[in-house]
Amino acid sequence: MQKTIYKVKKVEVMDFKPKEAISNIKITFTRNDQVEQVVKEFNLKNPVEIVNNILLEIKKKDRMIVEDSDDVLQNIYITRIENEEEVEEKLLYFFQGLCSKFSKIRSMTRAPDYMKLYDEIKTTKFVL
Repeated sequence: MQKTIYKVKKVEVMDFKPKEAISNIKITFTRNDQVEQVVKEFNLKNPVEIVNNILLEIKKKDRMIVEDSDDVLQNIYITRIENEEEVEEKLLYFFQGLCSKFSKIRSMTRAPDYMKLYDEIKTTKFVL
């Protein structure tokens, strides 16, 4: 039996395009205690969809082709995220806040307020 355990460490906004409602998000995680990163583009409309896509992206990172074997246990491969429910809840809370800030920025008319919120969104980080 083989297994891979992922731990999500940090999520940060790398780039933010308010007109297209798109943001590049860098996800830092460990795979069996080795640090890896993924940068993916997301539409800041639906936080639930963003979180699900992130978790799927991490899990599919390590698809393994298992050779046929006489031993049944040798063919089992486990991929899981440590404390997945807790991580999912924290990420959902983070992206709900980010999406609400994005909604707010679209209705702003004053340039100083707009730029302040724009900078806040662009430099957002979340460490788990």
